[in-house]
Amino acid sequence: MTKKLSIGSLFFLLTVFIVLLFAQTLPLDARLRGGRIHFQGGRYEKALEQFESALADFPASTEARFWKAMSLEKMGKYIEAAAHFDTAYTEDAEWIEKTQKDRMYQYSAWNAMVRAGQTLDQDGNYADAITYLKWSTQVFPTSPQGYLLLSQIYSSLDSLEKIREIAMSLYEIDSTNQQVNILLGMFFFRKEDWDSSLMYYDKSIAAFAEDWELASATVGNELKLTAEQVPSAVHKLLEKREAKQLESYVSDSLKAKGKLTTITRLTDQLYTDKVELNILNFRAGVSALQKANSFKAESLQQKYLKSASDYFYEALRFNERDFDSKYNLGLVYYRSGADLKAESTFTALIDMSLLPIAVLSEALSDELMSLITVDNLNGSYFEIITPVIVMIEQETAGKDMFTTGYWYLYYHNFRKSKTLPSPEDKVKIYLSGLGIESIENLYLLLGATQTNLKKYDDAIASFNNVLLLNPKNQDAYRNLAVCYREKGDQKKAYEVLQEGEKMKKQP
Repeated sequence: MTKKLSIGSLFFLLTVFIVLLFAQTLPLDARLRGGRIHFQGGRYEKALEQFESALADFPASTEARFWKAMSLEKMGKYIEAAAHFDTAYTEDAEWIEKTQKDRMYQYSAWNAMVRAGQTLDQDGNYADAITYLKWSTQVFPTSPQGYLLLSQIYSSLDSLEKIREIAMSLYEIDSTNQQVNILLGMFFFRKEDWDSSLMYYDKSIAAFAEDWELASATVGNELKLTAEQVPSAVHKLLEKREAKQLESYVSDSLKAKGKLTTITRLTDQLYTDKVELNILNFRAGVSALQKANSFKAESLQQKYLKSASDYFYEALRFNERDFDSKYNLGLVYYRSGADLKAESTFTALIDMSLLPIAVLSEALSDELMSLITVDNLNGSYFEIITPVIVMIEQETAGKDMFTTGYWYLYYHNFRKSKTLPSPEDKVKIYLSGLGIESIENLYLLLGATQTNLKKYDDAIASFNNVLLLNPKNQDAYRNLAVCYREKGDQKKAYEVLQEGEKMKKQP
């Protein structure tokens, strides 16, 4: 017997049918309008739902896809956003022009593309990174960041001509943009054309130096400072560049609250100039150093070594904690025969690289000591990968120490010990941001410089540090033998060389 539907059931089914019919026939404009209302109200997840619903029923709608990308960008989902912007632009080129004409569209699309490009570059997905960064240069042609990130990827891929193409593209857009000279400097550096590299780096250095001087003078005028007071004031502003600190410093210490906006703008400009001048002088210094290496004539070598030292000095003026510039300056001193300066520089670099754990809090130093066990005592160092890294980063912030994001514990002084270090030994255990090859190299260079200065006992100590770090380092054995010979101890020199040969044969 067939059951009849009740009036209530029939009414319910009819209602469901009408709702479904309405949903299926709801025009695209209404869907988009509803999504944009949520977007403008900052309800990005709701907006995303609307645009996804629109795309489900109207998959060919590039407008729905564009707004889905806009919502994803606001939610911080940059790679997903970039993929949808990419599809929208590929399917309908008119969206490029629309994006360029609207500042909100332009920033969102550019931000998604650049951030996605950076992340994918770090992950080694160069193909997608290049695709998105190319879009960033189209939607925001006057912003140099996309061009620079692209050039870095092409540099990694040894696609040097692409770097030159990017520089020329940027030049066509803005011939005064200093990033053109920076990119050309990079191009010729990779080509090992040192003269051309130096020419373009010099142009950029001159331009940023002029900006620096002008911004510094403007700070002086705004704050009514004497010329002598300006450098100190600029240093302080850059030190307190973080928004709240800067506001407090300008308002309370300088009593210049009314000029906060102007001083903030100038501080941002000075910071950009400072970073660029540090990097550009370092790159120019390396170019000059390589140029010196290309000559056999001593006079020409010395000419370019002097030029290199000047560049590295300038790089350090704008960042006194720049390890790479200080290291290369030490090499220039060593090559130039300025051994006292070289010794001082390499000693300072070692001090920057190896921090005795005794200067850290007792809690942290004890925690680090506990990582040295009987099982790893015969080693000389290891990378720290435990949660203690959080404590390390908190305590080392602001210290005059070179950091890389990696952390190592060095205890090479106890390599031959049969007992674990005691709390009194904390001064001989070090925290570092550098891996073993870098530390070995610093001790080798220091020892070589001390040998030149005939400080043989000091040099022997330096080379022994190398061997405590790496008992197979043949350079250390050879240099040790030289030191013992110069001291008149032929027997010891022979023993050291024999020990080196023995270690060379070990697996």
